[in-house]
Amino acid sequence: MTPILFNNLKYILFLVFAGTNLFAGAWTYFYQPETGGRPFEDNIEFFEKAGEQGTWRVGKVADGKFKKMPYPKGEDGESQPLLARVQDQIG
Repeated sequence: MTPILFNNLKYILFLVFAGTNLFAGAWTYFYQPETGGRPFEDNIEFFEKAGEQGTWRVGKVADGKFKKMPYPKGEDGESQPLLARVQDQIG
């Protein structure tokens, strides 16, 4: 399909791709909300704290503080064996 378009439309094909990119950009701007309603700075802070703590299991609680959310049995979810996590989920 693309070679046929290149042969028939030549440089106008750029407008086809530019139009689709413009549409995609506008759609993303209007229909993709900011992640979780948080501003960009809060997201940066979350990833910095997660990096310091060495885990992605960090949750934001009252007063803007981040708190590590441990798995049951006191083990960190990233180092806990997968089978144990599956057993907890199924029962």
